[in-house]
Amino acid sequence: MSLRDELLVKLRTQAFDVLVIGGGIVGAGIARDAAMRGLRVALVEKGDFASGTSSKTSKLIHGGLRYLEHGRLGLVFESLRERRILRTIAPQLVWPLSLMIPVYRGDPRARWTIAAGLTLYDWLVWRDRLGGPRMLSARKAREVEPRLAVEGLRGAGSYADCQMDDARLCLANILQAVQFGACCGNYVKLLVLEQVKGRLCGAAVEDLRTGHQFDVRAAVIVNAAGPWADAVRRMSDRTAAPRLAPTKGIHLVVPRLTTQPLFVQHRDRRMIFVLPWGGDYSLIGTTESSHIADLDALRATAFEVDYLLEAVNRVLLPASRLQASDVVATFAGARPLLAFAGSSTRASREHRLDVDERGLISVLGGKYTTYRLMAQQTLDLIGGGLRPTPERCLTDQVSLLEPAHHVVLNRWQDVTARLAPDLLARLLARYGTGAFRILELLAFDPQLAQPVCPHHEVLQAELVYAIREELACTVSDVLFRRTRMAYSACQGLDLLSTITELFQRYGRLSREAVEEQVEHYQQQLAAGLAFRPQLTQTFLPS
Repeated sequence: MSLRDELLVKLRTQAFDVLVIGGGIVGAGIARDAAMRGLRVALVEKGDFASGTSSKTSKLIHGGLRYLEHGRLGLVFESLRERRILRTIAPQLVWPLSLMIPVYRGDPRARWTIAAGLTLYDWLVWRDRLGGPRMLSARKAREVEPRLAVEGLRGAGSYADCQMDDARLCLANILQAVQFGACCGNYVKLLVLEQVKGRLCGAAVEDLRTGHQFDVRAAVIVNAAGPWADAVRRMSDRTAAPRLAPTKGIHLVVPRLTTQPLFVQHRDRRMIFVLPWGGDYSLIGTTESSHIADLDALRATAFEVDYLLEAVNRVLLPASRLQASDVVATFAGARPLLAFAGSSTRASREHRLDVDERGLISVLGGKYTTYRLMAQQTLDLIGGGLRPTPERCLTDQVSLLEPAHHVVLNRWQDVTARLAPDLLARLLARYGTGAFRILELLAFDPQLAQPVCPHHEVLQAELVYAIREELACTVSDVLFRRTRMAYSACQGLDLLSTITELFQRYGRLSREAVEEQVEHYQQQLAAGLAFRPQLTQTFLPS
């Protein structure tokens, strides 16, 4: 029986203290916190964990430098405090990153404005300095980043924040919640919120992998559905007024563009990131649009792609400028912003807890960086109504990914002797003690030490580990979220025969079922490049 099957049996047969709706980062953080406090926890997610907004971010854990100009000092300070905590509990998944803000003639923010903002930012971050901010001359900025355009360059600001692996950070919270006893089910869709005498007592759900429907009983239900939270609120109260105004943001993956991460000013005052994405690619983002027809079908448009390329090309030398044909991949997500008036650039990234008359607790708004605090506040609210009162929050003190102890590696000396030292180091850093399970797979089948394809260093054993231990159910789960291979030049297409074989052997799926998943994966790839119509047929099966 697979790990997911075991969890689904418990979902069907046990009663819970807390049922969490939504397996994005906020729901995952709530499940982890609740399980660590000793509560009986269930979580259901209609797709894969982090498959919505939580894998489609700018991959930054940051205070929010641009929030300073709107006077949101409290939000920035709160975010910087959480940044420090996440660096402590998840250093493998959250790491420092130095960014440069080039300033050109005619930019919305002058050189002195950037200098003042960085000084204030540094003052707020005094407990977790990653390197003091500084202002660079135009000549020094070009030395640091040779691809910057010369004409109009007035200088640059330099400061530090943090980058992250968003999908894996979310997954780490889910897996640790499971280790503490939580029952987390992906591809489990909420059908109905059930109530007795006007109070919620559980939910009817459907396992989308099998079609089976069943009830989940819980004393408290938490709505952590992100941009979909208003829809869940209306399942509890059909008259519930909207609390959210989601905005759409897209990102581009391109061949490595700059050596230095950049924070670029667009003429409309938006700030655009150009960030490293692995060793070979850069990530460009993001846009912000309030025009969303379907939260479940977001994709980049040609206009949005051109918008980002225009902003980035304006600060690059002519030889380095990008065209739409250079885009390797795109992704689009929706931010669960609190309802606002006016421009979306002024919308609040703060969060709010809402409790309706039937007892549904909805976690609304917020940003990825503050997810742990949002979870803590939610559990503090829940705890007062439960008997016995749960333990205090420990999520700021317990490591998310337990480091693997090298002494234990002696057990697999025959296996590790066949691995290159840098490969072994990568496995230990990425998976922590989970690396031991990968070594166990390699001892069982040495062929799994083969790379999945010539373009990637990922081992076949890592894909098997994702299927067996990380709750990956589909080809898309593995290639989009457990790894980054979907967002590479080969798009993961060169390893489809390998992953098909592994899913059949280790996921116990029929060839027909895996081929259906492959077709769906190819359709997702095509949707990501739909702004280039001539290329969409490339990924569709003949």
